[in-house]
Amino acid sequence: MKVLSTTEVRQNFSAVLSAINVEPISISKQDKEIAVVMSVQRYSELTRLEDILYGKAAELAIKEGFAPNKETQDLMSIIV
Repeated sequence: MKVLSTTEVRQNFSAVLSAINVEPISISKQDKEIAVVMSVQRYSELTRLEDILYGKAAELAIKEGFAPNKETQDLMSIIV
């Protein structure tokens, strides 16, 4: 992942927006990475994967008895 300083992002904002279609860009300030800029498509993919992961974790919690089935199903129906 390419890393740019906040100054570089500010000076080349249009180019940064074009570049995020290829790969996310990390933004650093005082040599610390503070943010990542990515395309909406990539963000949507990541949030979808996160939803799947949380769903699998809920299934495991139910299977192992850590979460009551009824409460979990009620919660999942709100999310979906």
